[in-house]
Amino acid sequence: MLDHILESIRTYYLELLPFNKVLGISIEHLDYETGEAVTSFPLKPELIGNSAAGILHGGVTASVIDLTGGLSALISCVKLNRGASLEELQAKLVASATIDMRVDYLRPGKGKAFECKSRIIRAGSRIVVSKIDLFNDDGLRIATGTATYIIG
Repeated sequence: MLDHILESIRTYYLELLPFNKVLGISIEHLDYETGEAVTSFPLKPELIGNSAAGILHGGVTASVIDLTGGLSALISCVKLNRGASLEELQAKLVASATIDMRVDYLRPGKGKAFECKSRIIRAGSRIVVSKIDLFNDDGLRIATGTATYIIG
């Protein structure tokens, strides 16, 4: 059942959230044990914020940090609700939301592709806090964030 739930999370993020399609997000890794989530996406012309410099828009950076941290929060929700039916879990997952987020932009978003990694730093029964880092294709950290989510 766990594989089915993780696949439901993937489907929800990749097929049912239109903005994630615009971003071109791929989910590379979801780790049930640690809560780690890894996403990636290519730089596309629609995602450039400064056309003269060809760098990633800051809003895209923040969005990817938020959605990757949200994946970790959803994994935490699944772990916390072991034994719940698939329908109960799905209802909780879609009722979850970001309640606070901070992004620190460390350097310009230069690159052809990006990878975002999230991990849980605190998981309670209703609140989950994730630490998230965004890297370019040279492995340089271009932004870091902390986000708090409420679990449905």
